[in-house]
Amino acid sequence: MNQILYDNIIPKISNNIEFSDRDNEYIVTLKDTNFHLKISSSLFHLLEFVDNNRNIPQIVTEFNSKFKHRLNDQSVYELLYNKLGHYNIIENNDHNFIPNSSPSYLKLNLIIINSKNAKFLSKPFLGLFSNNILWFLIPACFFILSMIVFVNYDEIFKNLKNSSIENIFLYVGIMIISSLFHELGHTTATYKFGGHHSGIGIGFYLFTPVLYADVSSAWKFDANKRIVVNLAGIYFELLLSTLLILVSLIISFKPLMTISMMILIKTLYNFNPFFRTDGYWVLSDAIRIPNLRTTSNELLKKVIKQLNFNLTKKQAFLVIYALISNSFVLFFLFYLFIINPNSLLTFPVDTYLYIIGIINNKIVFSLVNVAPLLTPLVFYILVIRLGFDYIKKWKNEKNY
Repeated sequence: MNQILYDNIIPKISNNIEFSDRDNEYIVTLKDTNFHLKISSSLFHLLEFVDNNRNIPQIVTEFNSKFKHRLNDQSVYELLYNKLGHYNIIENNDHNFIPNSSPSYLKLNLIIINSKNAKFLSKPFLGLFSNNILWFLIPACFFILSMIVFVNYDEIFKNLKNSSIENIFLYVGIMIISSLFHELGHTTATYKFGGHHSGIGIGFYLFTPVLYADVSSAWKFDANKRIVVNLAGIYFELLLSTLLILVSLIISFKPLMTISMMILIKTLYNFNPFFRTDGYWVLSDAIRIPNLRTTSNELLKKVIKQLNFNLTKKQAFLVIYALISNSFVLFFLFYLFIINPNSLLTFPVDTYLYIIGIINNKIVFSLVNVAPLLTPLVFYILVIRLGFDYIKKWKNEKNY
């Protein structure tokens, strides 16, 4: 494209976007889809010169003069129309960007509680995020749960090992309610800080059904508020677990005490920063690295390839994080192929015999009997997922 054509191009910012700043970063939001994109301060200042009157050369000249840069017309054109134009931030007719309605790692997602109902359900709980209430309830819940679980530890595990089918259904039902309450915690915290919400949905992560809350508007919050939003689901489940264990004492119904402990274990698991749980997002926000897993793995590969151990403290932390994160996979494979290899080979037969035994009343259904089947099941699920991902990648490369 020659200079004359650049002179005739006057970029225009879409009316569908809004800008916000957080932690010395800038966020562009597409208002109709609630899609958020982080941009650099330099790009934000460049967009300040896009006023629907200046052409490309004028924008370049004034930006370079003020910020001592050496941009040229072609690079600015490509940045505005090819990069930002892809997201419809700059008006153009060449792109029709449609953002994902859910996180990319979720499959077959479906909104089950829309934004209007999610906001309605969240309103009664907004007061739980008062500082005074937070500082009272969290330690109080931990104290109550730890004391009651400690005193009733043996009985809780006895009920867990010998659970009847009726109690199993009760556990599953309450765990679903607990998961909904968890996501409601995220939505409530988002509304508390002035964000908006797109609802609560269900999808599949690693072929496992999971609930999720679309709290993408929290992108506009500062890091401390985003951390509160990420921890809000754990906070709500902590409250529910405490409520259930108190009710179990009042009405002397021990299964509620057992399910309370299961929710507590699930809550503690969510602190885990090495999977895509709440703890992962908390750590990501705390150290200001959005794509923590990808960034750490790429750095680890680079260190191994170049054998360069001259790292900053932050880089060293990321390498250690990647090593620990990947060690879970290695330990899982070590257990399957070295410690217990027969479980993979006999899994189909074991599952068939177990189901037939339950149908014929020869085997009593219990969590203890199911547990040995879970590890090989997870392995086969992962293999199937990798197979689908490989086929999808192969098709994309073929079409390309």
